[in-house]
Amino acid sequence: MPTYKLIYWDLRALVEVSRQLFALSETPFEDIRITKDQWENEYKKDSPFGKIPMLVVDGKKLPQSHAIARYLARKFG
Repeated sequence: MPTYKLIYWDLRALVEVSRQLFALSETPFEDIRITKDQWENEYKKDSPFGKIPMLVVDGKKLPQSHAIARYLARKFG
């Protein structure tokens, strides 16, 4: 079973649809909510396009909120 990490600010905004998809499908995931300092010091250098949200599936990074939501919707049916 793949492991999922969803990385975003401590907000509901863009990534909330993806969080709801995880909840509705009852799929476990790590909801990583970061601060501005964490973003600049830890995550920004490794982020595709230098932006978040970002979904990490078994080490592969998928950026952009709509792309993440489409991927999860197809994956979970």
